[in-house]
Amino acid sequence: MFNRDYDVKMRTPIGARYGTMSVSIENNKIKGVLVILKKSNPFSGNIDENGDCSIKGKVTTLMRTIPYHATGRITKEKMDLQLKSEHEIFDLSGTASAHVPTIKKEESI
Repeated sequence: MFNRDYDVKMRTPIGARYGTMSVSIENNKIKGVLVILKKSNPFSGNIDENGDCSIKGKVTTLMRTIPYHATGRITKEKMDLQLKSEHEIFDLSGTASAHVPTIKKEESI
């Protein structure tokens, strides 16, 4: 089981779009949220021990909602997926986000 956030890039016909993807994996099930185009889009599916996965979700744009089926690989370090909709194919790739721990500043006396 692991939870991970990724910084992602989705290649579209009108250029690259950037966002984040939060992933939770437990017992060969995967779920999470893809935040792209200023919208949060939940997804879910299956993943094997090598990281090969099949997920379903929807991407919401300003003009429409696009249901997709994605296949690819997600590991603790990176992810690469191909999202297939009825009319389009989008490549989505990313690397694990570098979480910087917050350090409390010492109070002045």
